[in-house]
Amino acid sequence: MFLFILRFVNKDSADQRALNAYLKKPLSNEEIGTAYERYIGHLYEMKGYDVVYNGAVNGFADFGRDLIVKTADEIFIIQTKCWAKYKQIKEKEIFQLFDSMTHFRLTSNRLGPPIKAVFYTSASYSDEAKEAAQVLGVELRNEKLIQTYPMIKCNVSMNGSKYYHLPFDPYYDKVKINQGEECYVHTVAEAVAKGFRRAGTRL
Repeated sequence: MFLFILRFVNKDSADQRALNAYLKKPLSNEEIGTAYERYIGHLYEMKGYDVVYNGAVNGFADFGRDLIVKTADEIFIIQTKCWAKYKQIKEKEIFQLFDSMTHFRLTSNRLGPPIKAVFYTSASYSDEAKEAAQVLGVELRNEKLIQTYPMIKCNVSMNGSKYYHLPFDPYYDKVKINQGEECYVHTVAEAVAKGFRRAGTRL
């Protein structure tokens, strides 16, 4: 029994070390983009929205929709750009998002809730982009990337098993976090204390 417990303690410690290394490593431009999508999605999840991480899951086949955010009352089609402060979002990005939102509206259930386009960036918007957004009804938002939010996903499976998922796990972006026992935490120790174990491990 002692060896059984020790094996899981060592595994949990290794998972935490791997997470620490992941958080400290320099990110490529693509990784920064994914991190920003995840952060914006996390903000919505904490407000009770259902979030589809379309960009992270589908890559270049995302139709320009990084996030699809839903409630029973509204749907947001979201594009995110984590750029340097000195850069500007131009009007072409606004037009592309509006076109993507329109395509989504025309190819989905039109009897559902209203659909709105929302653009997030860590940079600024050109005057032309602001004008285009105002005319087209695209909402513009500014948000900095914060990497200190809780990233470990604690998820309850269909059969009631409790697993935690780290941000470099293969299916991380497909894992849904709903209200109730499911949550985000900062550390592996927090996840274990709540009764979760690493996805892919067996008792």
